[in-house]
Amino acid sequence: MNTGLILTLIAFVFVAVALLSGKIAPSVACGVAVVFLWLAGVIDMTEVFANFVSSNIVVMVGMMIVIAALLKTSILANIAGLVKKSKGNSIRLLLVIGMIIPFILCQFIGGVTAMITVLPLLIALAAEIGISPTLLVLPASVGAQAGLMALPIGGAAAMYLMKNQMAANVGSTEALGFWDLCLTRLPGTIVLMVFVVLVGYKLLPKRALGDAEALDHKPDVLKKSQLPKWKETAAYIIFFGSLAAMIFSAQLGISNAQISTIAAFLCVLLGILNEREMYQAVNWSLIFMMSFMLAIVTALSNSGAGDLIASALSGVFGLGNMVLIVAIVFIVCVVLTQFMDNMSLINILTPICIMACMQNNISALPIICAIDCSCLASFSTPLASPSSLMAYKLGGYSMKEMLKFSVPLIALSAIVSIIWVPLYFSFR
Repeated sequence: MNTGLILTLIAFVFVAVALLSGKIAPSVACGVAVVFLWLAGVIDMTEVFANFVSSNIVVMVGMMIVIAALLKTSILANIAGLVKKSKGNSIRLLLVIGMIIPFILCQFIGGVTAMITVLPLLIALAAEIGISPTLLVLPASVGAQAGLMALPIGGAAAMYLMKNQMAANVGSTEALGFWDLCLTRLPGTIVLMVFVVLVGYKLLPKRALGDAEALDHKPDVLKKSQLPKWKETAAYIIFFGSLAAMIFSAQLGISNAQISTIAAFLCVLLGILNEREMYQAVNWSLIFMMSFMLAIVTALSNSGAGDLIASALSGVFGLGNMVLIVAIVFIVCVVLTQFMDNMSLINILTPICIMACMQNNISALPIICAIDCSCLASFSTPLASPSSLMAYKLGGYSMKEMLKFSVPLIALSAIVSIIWVPLYFSFR
């Protein structure tokens, strides 16, 4: 075992422990590991910083700026207005609203913010028609969790590029398409929501909220736009236009990085955002974490550490049956993600599983998507996600109540994903 391999394994274990424990900021943990590998000579300066100018990072930065411009419009206020107008007297209608609206909001804002935004409206509607609010809080968490990175919008528009970059950094020539991550997750999302609306809500307790103070600090994201009408219209055109252009980028002969860059600068040139707002729109900690994580993936490939770890998984990936492999990967991930951050888990497992697939001459694409689909089910425990923790506190649920509601959902999510993901790629 050579020195580079040992040092890379040490760095990788450090990052894995740091990310899963949450004791060190993800960007800092990845940065420390990369600097360590750079000083040790495992990777050179070009490999350390190359990913900061990769197309996927450029797309993420550009679309973060475009999303910031979109949030200066009245789009969220309009969505809230639709919720207020939905004064149906059916628990099922409120459940649909309670899951769909956080799902949509999560394309623009975080899961907890989406829940804080929509729950006061839902609770008011529930009181108006005499429905217990605890029937709505956990379903809202399901909608928020299912919505994270679910659609190729904003930063999520670069997620498939990020995973393709991970694959390229370890020597794989396989690549996900623009819609693959979305289309492999969508059936599971639909089944979960349908189950909650028809049956799942009956598994929840009926009582008052446990901690209503959690809603006291509602963020001011529902205010009406202060932009002139033409600038607000321009923001909508830029957002939806850039999305359409990305979908048809191959036909247009222009890359996603070029599209997102043009869209971002249009937002500033037209005065929708000023220079300071443009820089503040970028989640720099996420950019640094992703860029350094890709450098670590390169180190895993260069040193042979990735091959060593992947070899340990050959018992699973050498089974030859893609449905069985997807089943094992999904079940392992869905169990682990109930107790740790799902995005950290995805970033750690994806490159390793790609290498294991390469060693066993099987396609890594279904496995990549199976890992991604597992984040649909991060709502069984307070540790599963921030939105799950908020639901736990706000609804005053016990662990038994959360599990009673979520276990059937996880089982459905597993069944749908295990069947659908391999089937999707067999026809792709």
